[in-house]
Amino acid sequence: MLFTSVLYCLFLAVAVFGSWLLIRQQSLRFAFLLVASCVFYASACFGLGIHPAFLLLILGSTCWDFSIARLLEATDVSQIWRRRALLIGSVGMNLALLCYFKYLNFFLDNVGAVLHLLHWDVALPTIRTVLPIGISFYTFQTMSYCIDVYRKEIPAEKSLLRFALFSTFFPQLVAGPIVRAHKFLPQLHKTPSLSVDDVSEGLFRIGRGLAKKILIADFLAVNLVDRVFSQPRLYSSAEILVGLYAYTLQIYCDFSGYTDVAIGSARLLGYQLPENFMRPYRARTVAEFWRRWHMTLSTWLRHYVFFPLGGSRGSPWLAHRNTLITLTLIGLWHGANWTFVLYGLIHGIAIAVNRTASRTRPKGWNHDSEPWWQQTWKIALTFHFVVLLRILFRAPGLVAAGEVTRALAGADWSLGRIGYKVWLVLLLGYAIHWSPPRWLDEVRMRFVSWPAPAQGAALAGLAACMAAVAETDAVPFIYFQF
Repeated sequence: MLFTSVLYCLFLAVAVFGSWLLIRQQSLRFAFLLVASCVFYASACFGLGIHPAFLLLILGSTCWDFSIARLLEATDVSQIWRRRALLIGSVGMNLALLCYFKYLNFFLDNVGAVLHLLHWDVALPTIRTVLPIGISFYTFQTMSYCIDVYRKEIPAEKSLLRFALFSTFFPQLVAGPIVRAHKFLPQLHKTPSLSVDDVSEGLFRIGRGLAKKILIADFLAVNLVDRVFSQPRLYSSAEILVGLYAYTLQIYCDFSGYTDVAIGSARLLGYQLPENFMRPYRARTVAEFWRRWHMTLSTWLRHYVFFPLGGSRGSPWLAHRNTLITLTLIGLWHGANWTFVLYGLIHGIAIAVNRTASRTRPKGWNHDSEPWWQQTWKIALTFHFVVLLRILFRAPGLVAAGEVTRALAGADWSLGRIGYKVWLVLLLGYAIHWSPPRWLDEVRMRFVSWPAPAQGAALAGLAACMAAVAETDAVPFIYFQF
């Protein structure tokens, strides 16, 4: 069940109606939403050809971390080793799930390659595994919950039903945003409310997200990006570059579109999910880019990896080391491939360079104090850094990335294979992204102020446009694979 399908619209309508019907009976409401979340996940698995039994993995992980947290809270702080053992039980189990389903074959392949170089004739097995949808998201959520309980930052949740809803809440279950317990569990302890503005805001976010996904991301994928990356030798250097611009816009509209629909759906149910994007291609440095892109992942790793390593404290070299480790993990989080490792490592090096340069600035300096032309060229430089590294993000391997890079470095700069519709979508998409934020806020406020019939007509018109533009069946979201 994809957010872009008619089936999801019907499912969401039933979920919203049923949940508000049970508003005075919170336990029944939680149970209803939990069942709805399980149905959603099983349906999403089925739609992508994955066995729905992986739902048991989420439920098992939920029960495990719920029990660990309760034991942590019941254990006196003086029992340091017992508390550490319990924490290791949570972190170890979640990382074991990730490593088995996501990284085991990557590890075996690389060990085999090293053994081959050493002329050791050892045949390592290839384990046939299927990556469960959303495993990188829900394991991070429940693992961070146990870490927070261990640190005494939040109390352990006493209701298994309430905690299970936190870990399986369907709007953000399969592709985020990564929701930390201290943001979501307190909402489940309050009686939610729904105003007319909440409905309007939710519908606006859903409509905006679907427009990003179908009108921009899927259109660019089908009409340019997939073609360029599948056969780069057939395209000129200029067309490869335009293909990279298109992929950079596609992945943003695809992922931020999912987040918009997730936030809008949660809003209709009476809950708030965190923002995950803040116009990332307006960043003036690579460090700022990661404060704007997939913000919940960046915040998670900063809180649970970067700061425990020492953060920016100590010598500059230690700060650079911590940055490189964190950004390499961000790359590896996206997939078991050396392209992702290299992607994260290069981003980490760029952030280390940014941090070194910032040390020469006077105290109190910030980018906002610079003239507009200076900020503009920094945005352009950062943007093209991100665009070029999308080769590593999109290519299936280092060899394929090399082919795209060689094609990009060619001497043919013709643009004959790119149609006017692609140019129109590209220009419109980037124009919206780089427009002043207040313009979009104005559009949103106007939509919210309209009467219900006018909002319905606007959404119906948007649906008609999406139906006219869609050229294929529903395209899965890119971050489903992570």
